[in-house]
Amino acid sequence: VELKIDGLKIVLTYKNGILKTAATRGDGKVGEDVTSNIRTIESIPLKLEKLISIIVEGEIWMAKSVFNRLNQERKKRGEELFANPRNIAAGSLRQLDPAVTSTRKLDSFIYDVALMTGATLPPTQEEELGLLQQLGFKVNPHFKKFEDIEGVSKYWKSWEKKKDKEDYLIDGVVVKVNERKFQDALGYTGK
Repeated sequence: VELKIDGLKIVLTYKNGILKTAATRGDGKVGEDVTSNIRTIESIPLKLEKLISIIVEGEIWMAKSVFNRLNQERKKRGEELFANPRNIAAGSLRQLDPAVTSTRKLDSFIYDVALMTGATLPPTQEEELGLLQQLGFKVNPHFKKFEDIEGVSKYWKSWEKKKDKEDYLIDGVVVKVNERKFQDALGYTGK
């Protein structure tokens, strides 16, 4: 079980360990190229710890504290306030000027390997998150493996109570089957 971060989905492509492209989800088939802006986010590695070719997926988000600071500055200048951290993160990634994106102090959590060439994907989601960390990606630390649905339910209920204490928006939990062979057999859904 992993926390569902309220951010903007990002797909990062690395060739021989070097960041080549970054794209938003877009319409589900074609995303927007936001590579130059992604390069300004400190938690996105420009070079991986291993020289592999890989495509990963994750969330780009803005800390609530950064959002509040930006709105305080806008209020002092008499400007319209931003609606929420997710919208400003999305708008920041679409900026034409990467320097503006850089000032927004966006962050990321990477949670999935979509494709990896020249190596075998780990057999479990838990090991996949470990691989992502080894490569230099920031992974949300609050993932947990459970053996039964009761554990999953308790995890969800506990995070419903404490989610507001984190500096990022959480809008639920994501339940994943740990074994990749079962994930592939079952298929995927967006809900």
